[in-house]
Amino acid sequence: MKLIMGRRNLWAFGLSVFLFGTGYTFAQSDPGVAVKGEAKVQRHTLMERFAPDISLSVEERKEKKVRYLADIKMKKSILDTMDISERKRQKLLSDLYKNPFSQRLHKAMADVKFEDESADIKD
Repeated sequence: MKLIMGRRNLWAFGLSVFLFGTGYTFAQSDPGVAVKGEAKVQRHTLMERFAPDISLSVEERKEKKVRYLADIKMKKSILDTMDISERKRQKLLSDLYKNPFSQRLHKAMADVKFEDESADIKD
């Protein structure tokens, strides 16, 4: 009887490890991230329905999104090279993705630009 219970527990453990393992592999791929400058935007927006003269075309929205993603990538590379604590870096990265208009992020970017300008002046 103990041998049967042991096999069941072993099978249950193996099945759970397999299921959790596949979950982690799917979590590694992020379908929302644009690859090679491709940006996905909605073809029709609610704004087009009520004010078509004000709304942007699909190409203009794609262009804006590509510029926005490039800006985020540049800011992320700047934050990764800054000499700050890991905790502060994580907070700034969180602000970058969740609230790009936060005061903390603007202050950090202003400090970086100030350092860059002072380096140019000294040369």
